[in-house]
Amino acid sequence: MPVFPKIDHLCNGSDNNFNLIRIICAWGVLFAHSYVLISNRPNLIDPFQAYFKIGMGTFFVTVFFAISGFLICRSLDRSRDLKKYFWARSKRIFPALIVVLLLTVFALGPIIAQDDLASYFSSPITWHYLLNINLLNTHTQFELPGVFENNPHPSTVNGSLWTLPIETWMYVMTAVIFSLCRFTKRYLAPWKLYLVLLIVFIPVICYKAEQYLTTQQDEHYSMLLFIAAFAMGSIMYSLRQHIAIHWLPALAMLCLVPWLSDNIVYPIYYSLVISYCVLAVAYLPKGFIRKYNLIGDYSYGLYIYAFPIQQLIVLQIPNITFSSMLILSTAITLCFATLSWHLIESPILNKSQKG
Repeated sequence: MPVFPKIDHLCNGSDNNFNLIRIICAWGVLFAHSYVLISNRPNLIDPFQAYFKIGMGTFFVTVFFAISGFLICRSLDRSRDLKKYFWARSKRIFPALIVVLLLTVFALGPIIAQDDLASYFSSPITWHYLLNINLLNTHTQFELPGVFENNPHPSTVNGSLWTLPIETWMYVMTAVIFSLCRFTKRYLAPWKLYLVLLIVFIPVICYKAEQYLTTQQDEHYSMLLFIAAFAMGSIMYSLRQHIAIHWLPALAMLCLVPWLSDNIVYPIYYSLVISYCVLAVAYLPKGFIRKYNLIGDYSYGLYIYAFPIQQLIVLQIPNITFSSMLILSTAITLCFATLSWHLIESPILNKSQKG
Protein backbone atom coordinates (compact mmCIF):
# COMPACT_ATOMS: atom_id res chain seq x y z
CA MET A 1 0.00 0.00 0.00
CA PRO A 2 1.49 3.38 -1.00
CA VAL A 3 1.77 5.94 1.77
CA PHE A 4 0.53 9.38 0.76
CA PRO A 5 2.37 12.33 2.34
CA LYS A 6 0.52 14.23 5.05
CA ILE A 7 0.09 17.98 4.82
CA ASP A 8 2.11 18.32 8.00
CA HIS A 9 5.21 16.92 6.26
CA LEU A 10 4.74 19.06 3.16
CA CYS A 11 4.05 22.50 4.60
CA ASN A 12 7.13 23.04 6.76
CA GLY A 13 9.26 24.88 4.23
CA SER A 14 8.64 27.66 1.74
CA ASP A 15 9.47 25.64 -1.37
CA ASN A 16 6.01 25.25 -2.92
CA ASN A 17 3.89 26.45 -5.82
CA PHE A 18 1.65 28.97 -4.02
CA ASN A 19 3.20 31.96 -5.81
CA LEU A 20 2.60 30.33 -9.18
CA ILE A 21 -1.00 29.46 -8.30
CA ARG A 22 -1.66 33.01 -7.12
CA ILE A 23 -0.31 34.64 -10.28
CA ILE A 24 -2.43 32.28 -12.39
CA CYS A 25 -5.48 33.20 -10.31
CA ALA A 26 -4.79 36.92 -10.59
CA TRP A 27 -4.46 36.56 -14.36
CA GLY A 28 -7.63 34.45 -14.41
CA VAL A 29 -9.52 37.34 -12.80
CA LEU A 30 -7.99 39.69 -15.40
CA PHE A 31 -9.12 37.25 -18.11
CA ALA A 32 -12.69 37.24 -16.78
CA HIS A 33 -12.79 41.03 -16.51
CA SER A 34 -11.42 41.38 -20.06
CA TYR A 35 -14.69 39.86 -21.23
CA VAL A 36 -17.01 41.65 -18.80
CA LEU A 37 -15.66 45.16 -19.33
CA ILE A 38 -15.76 45.39 -23.12
CA SER A 39 -18.75 46.11 -25.35
CA ASN A 40 -17.57 43.97 -28.26
CA ARG A 41 -18.03 40.62 -26.52
CA PRO A 42 -17.55 37.36 -28.42
CA ASN A 43 -19.86 34.41 -27.86
CA LEU A 44 -17.80 32.44 -25.35
CA ILE A 45 -18.75 29.67 -22.94
CA ASP A 46 -17.37 29.98 -19.42
CA PRO A 47 -16.05 26.46 -18.64
CA PHE A 48 -16.03 27.20 -14.90
CA GLN A 49 -19.67 28.22 -15.01
CA ALA A 50 -20.50 25.10 -16.99
CA TYR A 51 -18.71 22.69 -14.65
CA PHE A 52 -18.66 24.35 -11.22
CA LYS A 53 -21.79 26.52 -11.65
CA ILE A 54 -19.51 29.43 -10.70
CA GLY A 55 -18.10 32.10 -12.99
CA MET A 56 -14.42 32.19 -13.86
CA GLY A 57 -13.66 35.31 -11.83
CA THR A 58 -15.40 33.95 -8.73
CA PHE A 59 -13.64 30.61 -9.14
CA PHE A 60 -10.17 32.14 -9.12
CA VAL A 61 -10.98 34.39 -6.17
CA THR A 62 -12.17 31.37 -4.14
CA VAL A 63 -8.80 29.78 -4.84
CA PHE A 64 -7.18 32.94 -3.45
CA PHE A 65 -9.27 32.62 -0.30
CA ALA A 66 -8.52 28.91 0.14
CA ILE A 67 -4.79 29.62 -0.10
CA SER A 68 -5.12 32.55 2.29
CA GLY A 69 -7.04 30.50 4.86
CA PHE A 70 -4.34 27.84 4.87
CA LEU A 71 -1.34 30.18 4.97
CA ILE A 72 -2.85 32.67 7.42
CA CYS A 73 -3.71 29.90 9.85
CA ARG A 74 -0.17 28.57 9.48
CA SER A 75 1.29 32.04 10.09
CA LEU A 76 -0.65 32.55 13.30
CA ASP A 77 0.09 29.04 14.51
CA ARG A 78 3.81 29.60 14.06
CA SER A 79 4.03 33.07 15.58
CA ARG A 80 1.49 32.51 18.41
CA ASP A 81 1.53 36.30 18.72
CA LEU A 82 -1.47 38.40 17.66
CA LYS A 83 0.55 41.61 17.47
CA LYS A 84 3.07 40.06 15.06
CA TYR A 85 0.22 38.41 13.18
CA PHE A 86 -1.65 41.65 12.47
CA TRP A 87 1.56 43.50 11.69
CA ALA A 88 2.50 40.84 9.15
CA ARG A 89 -0.93 41.07 7.54
CA SER A 90 -0.79 44.87 7.46
CA LYS A 91 2.62 45.18 5.84
CA ARG A 92 1.56 42.69 3.16
CA ILE A 93 -1.74 44.25 2.16
CA PHE A 94 -1.61 48.00 2.89
CA PRO A 95 1.53 49.45 1.19
CA ALA A 96 0.57 48.45 -2.35
CA LEU A 97 -3.08 49.29 -1.69
CA ILE A 98 -2.20 52.80 -0.46
CA VAL A 99 -0.18 53.42 -3.63
CA VAL A 100 -2.94 52.22 -5.97
CA LEU A 101 -5.52 54.38 -4.18
CA LEU A 102 -3.28 57.46 -4.36
CA LEU A 103 -2.50 56.88 -8.03
CA THR A 104 -6.17 56.40 -8.78
CA VAL A 105 -7.34 59.57 -7.02
CA PHE A 106 -4.47 61.92 -7.84
CA ALA A 107 -3.28 60.66 -11.25
CA LEU A 108 -5.92 58.62 -13.06
CA GLY A 109 -8.95 60.62 -11.91
CA PRO A 110 -7.72 64.15 -12.73
CA ILE A 111 -6.47 63.09 -16.17
CA ILE A 112 -9.63 61.40 -17.45
CA ALA A 113 -12.47 62.88 -15.35
CA GLN A 114 -15.14 64.56 -17.46
CA ASP A 115 -15.48 67.30 -14.82
CA ASP A 116 -12.96 70.11 -14.45
CA LEU A 117 -10.28 69.74 -11.79
CA ALA A 118 -11.98 72.16 -9.39
CA SER A 119 -15.21 70.15 -9.48
CA TYR A 120 -13.32 66.87 -9.24
CA PHE A 121 -11.33 67.81 -6.14
CA SER A 122 -14.21 69.67 -4.47
CA SER A 123 -16.45 66.62 -4.66
CA PRO A 124 -16.72 64.64 -1.38
CA ILE A 125 -16.83 61.47 -3.49
CA THR A 126 -13.22 62.03 -4.55
CA TRP A 127 -11.91 62.19 -1.00
CA HIS A 128 -14.23 59.48 0.25
CA TYR A 129 -12.66 57.09 -2.27
CA LEU A 130 -9.47 57.18 -0.21
CA LEU A 131 -11.43 55.63 2.66
CA ASN A 132 -11.27 52.34 0.77
CA ILE A 133 -8.09 51.96 2.79
CA ASN A 134 -10.38 51.06 5.71
CA LEU A 135 -10.64 47.35 5.01
CA LEU A 136 -12.98 46.79 7.93
CA ASN A 137 -15.64 48.60 5.91
CA THR A 138 -17.28 46.15 3.50
CA HIS A 139 -19.07 48.91 1.58
CA THR A 140 -16.35 49.55 -0.98
CA GLN A 141 -16.68 52.74 -3.01
CA PHE A 142 -16.26 52.11 -6.71
CA GLU A 143 -16.91 55.49 -8.28
CA LEU A 144 -15.00 58.72 -8.74
CA PRO A 145 -16.76 61.82 -10.12
CA GLY A 146 -16.70 61.87 -13.91
CA VAL A 147 -14.49 58.79 -14.22
CA PHE A 148 -15.51 55.96 -16.59
CA GLU A 149 -19.11 57.21 -16.59
CA ASN A 150 -19.72 56.14 -20.21
CA ASN A 151 -17.84 52.84 -20.19
CA PRO A 152 -19.82 49.63 -20.84
CA HIS A 153 -19.33 48.90 -17.13
CA PRO A 154 -19.94 52.49 -15.97
CA SER A 155 -18.65 54.41 -12.97
CA THR A 156 -16.62 51.52 -11.58
CA VAL A 157 -12.98 52.48 -11.10
CA ASN A 158 -11.67 49.34 -9.44
CA GLY A 159 -14.15 46.50 -9.14
CA SER A 160 -11.58 44.14 -7.62
CA LEU A 161 -11.22 45.97 -4.31
CA TRP A 162 -14.48 44.70 -2.82
CA THR A 163 -12.96 41.33 -1.91
CA LEU A 164 -10.20 42.85 0.25
CA PRO A 165 -12.48 43.78 3.21
CA ILE A 166 -13.90 40.24 3.16
CA GLU A 167 -10.40 38.82 3.43
CA THR A 168 -9.52 41.29 6.17
CA TRP A 169 -12.51 40.17 8.21
CA MET A 170 -11.35 36.59 7.74
CA TYR A 171 -8.03 37.65 9.27
CA VAL A 172 -9.93 39.09 12.22
CA MET A 173 -12.07 35.97 12.66
CA THR A 174 -8.97 33.78 12.54
CA ALA A 175 -7.51 35.83 15.39
CA VAL A 176 -10.79 35.56 17.33
CA ILE A 177 -10.86 31.77 16.99
CA PHE A 178 -7.19 31.58 17.97
CA SER A 179 -7.96 33.63 21.10
CA LEU A 180 -10.95 31.42 21.93
CA CYS A 181 -8.76 28.33 21.65
CA ARG A 182 -6.16 29.88 23.94
CA PHE A 183 -8.64 31.00 26.58
CA THR A 184 -10.75 27.83 26.59
CA LYS A 185 -7.99 25.20 26.33
CA ARG A 186 -8.13 24.46 30.08
CA TYR A 187 -11.62 23.03 29.89
CA LEU A 188 -12.28 22.57 26.18
CA ALA A 189 -9.92 20.84 23.77
CA PRO A 190 -9.31 22.80 20.56
CA TRP A 191 -10.80 20.06 18.39
CA LYS A 192 -14.03 20.25 20.40
CA LEU A 193 -14.21 23.99 19.83
CA TYR A 194 -13.62 23.46 16.12
CA LEU A 195 -16.40 20.87 16.10
CA VAL A 196 -18.84 23.27 17.74
CA LEU A 197 -17.93 25.99 15.25
CA LEU A 198 -18.37 23.61 12.32
CA ILE A 199 -21.77 22.45 13.59
CA VAL A 200 -22.85 26.09 13.51
CA PHE A 201 -20.93 27.14 10.41
CA ILE A 202 -21.97 24.47 7.90
CA PRO A 203 -25.79 24.79 8.25
CA VAL A 204 -25.58 28.60 8.19
CA ILE A 205 -23.50 28.61 5.00
CA CYS A 206 -25.79 26.11 3.27
CA TYR A 207 -28.97 27.92 4.32
CA LYS A 208 -27.72 31.37 3.30
CA ALA A 209 -26.33 30.05 0.02
CA GLU A 210 -29.72 28.54 -0.86
CA GLN A 211 -31.39 31.83 0.06
CA TYR A 212 -29.02 33.91 -2.07
CA LEU A 213 -29.36 31.59 -5.06
CA THR A 214 -33.15 31.66 -4.85
CA THR A 215 -33.21 35.46 -4.73
CA GLN A 216 -30.40 35.74 -7.34
CA GLN A 217 -28.10 37.68 -5.02
CA ASP A 218 -24.97 36.63 -6.89
CA GLU A 219 -22.56 38.95 -5.07
CA HIS A 220 -23.70 37.68 -1.66
CA TYR A 221 -23.43 34.09 -2.88
CA SER A 222 -19.87 34.73 -4.05
CA MET A 223 -19.08 36.25 -0.67
CA LEU A 224 -20.29 33.07 1.05
CA LEU A 225 -18.07 30.98 -1.20
CA PHE A 226 -15.07 33.13 -0.32
CA ILE A 227 -15.77 32.75 3.39
CA ALA A 228 -16.29 29.00 3.06
CA ALA A 229 -13.08 28.60 1.04
CA PHE A 230 -11.05 30.55 3.60
CA ALA A 231 -12.54 28.49 6.43
CA MET A 232 -11.85 25.24 4.60
CA GLY A 233 -8.25 26.25 3.98
CA SER A 234 -7.88 26.98 7.69
CA ILE A 235 -9.42 23.61 8.57
CA MET A 236 -7.00 21.86 6.23
CA TYR A 237 -4.11 23.39 8.12
CA SER A 238 -5.63 22.62 11.52
CA LEU A 239 -6.02 18.96 10.51
CA ARG A 240 -2.71 18.81 8.65
CA GLN A 241 -1.44 15.84 10.68
CA HIS A 242 -4.41 13.74 9.59
CA ILE A 243 -4.89 14.68 5.93
CA ALA A 244 -2.83 13.05 3.19
CA ILE A 245 -2.39 14.74 -0.20
CA HIS A 246 -2.47 12.82 -3.46
CA TRP A 247 -3.77 13.27 -7.00
CA LEU A 248 -6.23 10.36 -6.86
CA PRO A 249 -8.56 11.75 -4.17
CA ALA A 250 -8.23 15.20 -5.74
CA LEU A 251 -9.43 13.87 -9.11
CA ALA A 252 -12.17 11.80 -7.48
CA MET A 253 -13.48 14.86 -5.62
CA LEU A 254 -13.44 16.91 -8.82
CA CYS A 255 -15.41 14.19 -10.66
CA LEU A 256 -18.21 14.37 -8.09
CA VAL A 257 -18.77 18.10 -8.59
CA PRO A 258 -21.47 17.79 -11.33
CA TRP A 259 -23.52 15.42 -9.18
CA LEU A 260 -23.48 17.70 -6.15
CA SER A 261 -23.65 21.13 -7.81
CA ASP A 262 -27.42 21.40 -7.25
CA ASN A 263 -27.28 20.09 -3.68
CA ILE A 264 -27.75 22.35 -0.66
CA VAL A 265 -24.33 21.30 0.68
CA TYR A 266 -22.55 22.27 -2.56
CA PRO A 267 -20.90 25.46 -1.19
CA ILE A 268 -19.20 23.37 1.49
CA TYR A 269 -18.25 20.59 -0.89
CA TYR A 270 -16.98 23.05 -3.48
CA SER A 271 -14.79 24.74 -0.84
CA LEU A 272 -13.46 21.35 0.25
CA VAL A 273 -12.61 20.36 -3.32
CA ILE A 274 -10.92 23.67 -4.11
CA SER A 275 -8.88 23.66 -0.88
CA TYR A 276 -7.71 20.05 -1.27
CA CYS A 277 -6.86 20.44 -4.97
CA VAL A 278 -5.00 23.70 -4.31
CA LEU A 279 -2.80 21.96 -1.74
CA ALA A 280 -2.15 19.11 -4.17
CA VAL A 281 -1.02 21.55 -6.87
CA ALA A 282 0.96 23.60 -4.33
CA TYR A 283 2.97 20.73 -2.88
CA LEU A 284 3.07 17.74 -5.23
CA PRO A 285 4.60 19.09 -8.50
CA LYS A 286 8.31 19.67 -8.00
CA GLY A 287 11.39 20.31 -10.08
CA PHE A 288 11.55 23.06 -12.70
CA ILE A 289 8.12 24.45 -11.83
CA ARG A 290 9.47 25.63 -8.48
CA LYS A 291 11.86 28.00 -10.30
CA TYR A 292 9.01 30.47 -10.51
CA ASN A 293 9.61 31.32 -6.84
CA LEU A 294 12.84 33.05 -7.89
CA ILE A 295 10.88 35.69 -9.83
CA GLY A 296 8.69 37.19 -7.12
CA ASP A 297 5.06 37.38 -6.10
CA TYR A 298 3.37 39.68 -8.61
CA SER A 299 -0.15 38.38 -7.94
CA TYR A 300 -1.34 41.10 -5.55
CA GLY A 301 -0.21 43.91 -7.84
CA LEU A 302 -1.76 42.19 -10.84
CA TYR A 303 -5.01 41.86 -8.95
CA ILE A 304 -5.37 45.43 -7.67
CA TYR A 305 -4.10 47.24 -10.80
CA ALA A 306 -5.82 45.25 -13.55
CA PHE A 307 -9.37 46.61 -13.30
CA PRO A 308 -8.65 50.36 -13.60
CA ILE A 309 -6.13 49.68 -16.37
CA GLN A 310 -8.74 47.67 -18.27
CA GLN A 311 -11.33 50.40 -17.80
CA LEU A 312 -8.82 52.95 -19.11
CA ILE A 313 -8.12 50.79 -22.17
CA VAL A 314 -11.86 50.55 -22.91
CA LEU A 315 -12.16 54.32 -22.55
CA GLN A 316 -9.37 54.90 -25.06
CA ILE A 317 -10.30 52.05 -27.44
CA PRO A 318 -14.11 51.67 -27.16
CA ASN A 319 -14.46 48.86 -29.71
CA ILE A 320 -11.47 46.82 -28.59
CA THR A 321 -11.79 43.08 -29.13
CA PHE A 322 -11.56 40.55 -26.33
CA SER A 323 -8.21 39.14 -27.47
CA SER A 324 -6.69 42.60 -27.84
CA MET A 325 -7.96 43.60 -24.41
CA LEU A 326 -6.52 40.46 -22.88
CA ILE A 327 -3.08 40.92 -24.41
CA LEU A 328 -2.83 44.67 -23.85
CA SER A 329 -4.17 44.68 -20.28
CA THR A 330 -1.94 41.74 -19.34
CA ALA A 331 1.18 43.49 -20.63
CA ILE A 332 0.44 46.85 -19.01
CA THR A 333 -0.79 45.46 -15.69
CA LEU A 334 2.17 43.11 -15.40
CA CYS A 335 4.48 46.11 -15.67
CA PHE A 336 2.67 47.83 -12.81
CA ALA A 337 2.62 44.60 -10.77
CA THR A 338 6.36 44.10 -11.29
CA LEU A 339 7.13 47.65 -10.18
CA SER A 340 4.80 47.29 -7.21
CA TRP A 341 6.56 44.12 -6.06
CA HIS A 342 10.15 45.30 -6.51
CA LEU A 343 9.71 48.92 -5.37
CA ILE A 344 7.04 48.63 -2.67
CA GLU A 345 5.97 45.19 -1.52
CA SER A 346 9.23 43.24 -1.47
CA PRO A 347 11.40 46.00 0.11
CA ILE A 348 8.90 46.45 2.96
CA LEU A 349 8.65 42.71 3.57
CA ASN A 350 12.43 42.24 3.44
CA LYS A 351 13.07 45.23 5.70
CA SER A 352 10.65 43.88 8.27
CA GLN A 353 12.26 40.44 8.17
CA LYS A 354 15.74 41.89 8.65
CA GLY A 355 14.50 44.08 11.50
